Amino acid sequence: MDSKTLLTKKLDNENKVRQRNTKGFSWVLFFAGEEFNQELAKNESQRKIETIDFEKESNQAGVWIENEIKRICKDGENTRLITEKKYPIIWFKNLEKIPSGSELEKALLPIFDHQQNNDLFGEEISLENYILIATSSTRDMGKLSLPLTSRLECINVETAQTRQFFLDKYFSFLLAGTVFSIGILLVYLFWPNKAKEVVEE
Repeated sequence: MDSKTLLTKKLDNENKVRQRNTKGFSWVLFFAGEEFNQELAKNESQRKIETIDFEKESNQAGVWIENEIKRICKDGENTRLITEKKYPIIWFKNLEKIPSGSELEKALLPIFDHQQNNDLFGEEISLENYILIATSSTRDMGKLSLPLTSRLECINVETAQTRQFFLDKYFSFLLAGTVFSIGILLVYLFWPNKAKEVVEE
């Protein structure tokens, strides 16, 4: 399934789910790859999309993202669209630009957590009526924050490159090295005995 079809299908499905009933929470749908950035950019003229681009804002403090979410939720047009059951999109763009261990990363954790994002900042700020989309310009999940990606629902799992841990990445090298070492050890243990037997004869 191409990126346009996959994105359109997921957005339509999210709209239908919200129109049938109130979910009470909102998962963040994650799409890995620059092609999804391009497809969402094309949608900006057709639907209400609030874009938060971390390529431009990666050095911001945690309070900045909190203020952005509050601004979006208090926006009059967004409130009207929700009343009309036309659910706005919040697009978290270029997640790979968020520095690991930063205040920005920590501030995003409750926003990305579907168990917390219906009651944020102690002000009853809820994202349940927003469609939350996150994208990265890379398919390599290893370049993204692990705490953040653990809270995302990766949609294009077939094309995304999953995070490789040390053993996953170097298993073949370790296996070859182990087999080679065992071979050398066996030669060392048994070769002298064979030589001794020849001398005795």
